[in-house]
Amino acid sequence: MLDKPPSSIEFAGDTITDRVIDDLSGSISGLESPDTLNSTPESSESETDYALYLDLDLEQVDESLASTIIQEIEEGVYVCLVCTCEIDRLSQIWSCLGCYRVYDLDCIRIWATRRSSTTAQRTWRCPACYLEHNKIPQRFTCWCGRKTNPSPNSLIPFSCGNACDHKYESCIHRCFAQCHPGEHPTCGAMGPLMMCKCGAESQQLPCLMTPYEDGWKGQTPCEIIVCAMGHRCAQKSCHDGLCGPCSAIVTVQCYSGHETIETECYKINPKLSHSEDGLMIVGGVSCNRAVRSFYDCEIHFEDVPCQAIPQEKPHCKFAPDVVKSCYCGKIAQDNVNRQSCTDPMPDCNNPCGKLLNCGCICKAQCHPGPCKCISSQVVKCSCKNTDFLVPCTALEQGFEPLCLHKCAALLSCRKHVHKAVCCSYEQSALKRERDKKRLIRNNLRFNFADQLLTMEPCHICTRDCNQLLKCGKHRCKALCHSGPCGVCLESSADDLVCNCGKTVIPAPVRCGTKITCTETCQRPLPCGHTSIPHQCHDGDVSCAKCTHFVTKWCECGLKEVKTALCSAQTVSCGNLCVVRKECGHPCNRACLKECSNGIHASVAQCPFQCRKIRKSCPHMCTLKCHQAKNTTCDSVVCLLPVVLTCMCGNLEKKVACGASETQETAIGRCIPCDDECGVKAREKELRAAFNVALPSEPVYSDEVLAVYRRQQKWCRQKELQLLEFISNYMLAAELKPTKSLHFPAMSKPQADFVHNLCDSFKLYSESYGQELNRGVFVHITERTIEPRVRIEQALASAEEVARRAEFMVEMRQKKLNEGFNNAVLITDGFFGISKDDVERKVQQILTEFPEIEQFSVLWIKDSTYAFTSAYFAGMDKEKENLLYRILNQFKRMLRDDLIAFDCRMCLLDDDMCHDLKVDNANVMK
Repeated sequence: MLDKPPSSIEFAGDTITDRVIDDLSGSISGLESPDTLNSTPESSESETDYALYLDLDLEQVDESLASTIIQEIEEGVYVCLVCTCEIDRLSQIWSCLGCYRVYDLDCIRIWATRRSSTTAQRTWRCPACYLEHNKIPQRFTCWCGRKTNPSPNSLIPFSCGNACDHKYESCIHRCFAQCHPGEHPTCGAMGPLMMCKCGAESQQLPCLMTPYEDGWKGQTPCEIIVCAMGHRCAQKSCHDGLCGPCSAIVTVQCYSGHETIETECYKINPKLSHSEDGLMIVGGVSCNRAVRSFYDCEIHFEDVPCQAIPQEKPHCKFAPDVVKSCYCGKIAQDNVNRQSCTDPMPDCNNPCGKLLNCGCICKAQCHPGPCKCISSQVVKCSCKNTDFLVPCTALEQGFEPLCLHKCAALLSCRKHVHKAVCCSYEQSALKRERDKKRLIRNNLRFNFADQLLTMEPCHICTRDCNQLLKCGKHRCKALCHSGPCGVCLESSADDLVCNCGKTVIPAPVRCGTKITCTETCQRPLPCGHTSIPHQCHDGDVSCAKCTHFVTKWCECGLKEVKTALCSAQTVSCGNLCVVRKECGHPCNRACLKECSNGIHASVAQCPFQCRKIRKSCPHMCTLKCHQAKNTTCDSVVCLLPVVLTCMCGNLEKKVACGASETQETAIGRCIPCDDECGVKAREKELRAAFNVALPSEPVYSDEVLAVYRRQQKWCRQKELQLLEFISNYMLAAELKPTKSLHFPAMSKPQADFVHNLCDSFKLYSESYGQELNRGVFVHITERTIEPRVRIEQALASAEEVARRAEFMVEMRQKKLNEGFNNAVLITDGFFGISKDDVERKVQQILTEFPEIEQFSVLWIKDSTYAFTSAYFAGMDKEKENLLYRILNQFKRMLRDDLIAFDCRMCLLDDDMCHDLKVDNANVMK
């Protein structure tokens, strides 16, 4: 199918099939009929049309595609790309309009449904050609799409048997072939009868050769008369459009009659002129000679260019009736005494005072002729950057002052600056740059191509780009430009051959062209193994590495790796070297030959942290391993945070540890107490003076007791270690006591137990190390004490207290369960119901119960109220029965009147503020 009307065709086998050539040749041979073409002895019309046919450019139609589709469907071997199953005559199919690939209808419907669900436009693409579609296939139609569920066809599967009737885009005809798959055959019909461009001739050509857009030229020259003198069209061949002005050369006189001039016919403008002898002349053009024209006084005259001279001479401009004042117009006609045009003009000593073109006033004395300005004006230079004082006469002559300022505008290439002296377009360029920056700040788009079209010509860069192109061999020959350079247009006269020699790109070959060969690469691998099948490639690209598995020894020589790649230069078993270096850290290098030979990683390059216990504080050294530097861990001040408390334990503050070789650690110190601590101390003294006991704080926290209850043996061991540590510190009088104790790595629950236990002993504790391997260290403080009881004793006391509390709760609950209900709980109040609405309805209900004289409705929470009365202060069985009857009335009437949905009996405390229990069953005891 043609994409556009044909304009030229190359008569070659790789461009059009021989069948189409034969058909068109027959059509051309029939054009020699006298009804269609007029032949001449010099050149035949058919030969001209045949040459035109040879110049046409057709798109080759792959007619073998339709035959292949039909043959494979007939044989049942055509494969659907979606399900990879075969398609035969009994299948229901759908064909893509882009690549004409045939799919099973159900498969392509599922494919389209799934793919369209992932795009915002609900579109999907063909699996073969990726053509975008916006409709999901639903119907099984014939190839042309006009018949649904076509009946079997013995010649073409899935064909309706009718003509395809597809409208060609490049001509006026339709496809005449039977309903078929694949591309449509080339149009072989005859085109319409077309007139030539001038309309003198007509002819009919095959549709492929018919120039629908450009038209055609006939052999008869255009004979249209184009002027009043009878001249015909100057174009000697058939043409389209107007013939144009008459260009015939004619000889005419000028208007003054002095010269005879040869000129083109369309330039003649005839006019009637009168000579000095009284003769009438018809002139056609002007000779541009000066002609002396006398006024009616026959004394004064004026020299004018060659023009048509009228019969009546013009009135003298110096006549008394014309001149009514002096030159400047300040002396009126009454003061002018002139009788003829030859009388002198009146004298005037006044300044002229006429307004000049420059805007100034003429300051000369009244004078004949034009005024001349002698003033100057302040004007800006061309670039508008400097002011100059310029005479008005120079401005009237078109002179413009120039400064020495160089233009700072960027050229079109965005690389060079104009730098011209006093550029008149600099301000326009700077304004364009400001507008561009404003658009960028406002996140708006601008089109550089549109700006380039409106850019001043002087700001177009005319230098050569000369940048190295992507090919790396040639340089850009275009004008200096912004953005990347285009592709290299150089070409080579040698064929481009791939490495295997099976793919060739014939000359000329554009520079930078990469040859793509689909054959298998034939290069042998140096190891002798068979390489992975891959496409042929250039020599600068290496072949894929050998992937065969071989047996190799690892670098450290401890393991034989049987699955090592043949192309691998080194093989590693993955084992890390665990040999300790001088610094105490492991070598930690993976499978190296040097480690097997006893050469381990250098201590100077050790990447681990030091992590040794500092001497000045119980923290670990956080510096990078400094064994090679011969420096101690305490040479650097410890900056790890520690928590300090006051003596009473009320205040806490985080400070840096601060321990170093010259300074002790801040751990164990106490910060000063503040006013709040003094208030609490005085309160404690007052309570002691008045025998008011404070609530006793437990010696051990609940977490310590809970862990001790589960792991008594381990917890008792840690308790004894801390007691022994404190005891040793207390007994060491003159010797320097040990203030810190480090526990080994333990789990997080165990570390939490140690921290909580240290709080009971008033010891400072802190975790150190990494996760899953964290230890705990403790430090003596000024507040450190030995608890008055052991954990085992505290646990026994806590359990006794818990048993007593549980017993009291049981007794209280038993008393509540045996007590009588004394109120009605109104629940689930309807939307918009207030307390006043509930009180009014309750008062209406209580008219049936005269025993209740006073009552109250209490608000408990949203949509919940409580009814009570002083009558139910001392409850017994009889009063509870009355309350039960009231409950039934409340439940029925409050629900009927849409006040509340449910009511229950309950027991309120003595203050009538809290409900102690609610009878959910609403059943009498």
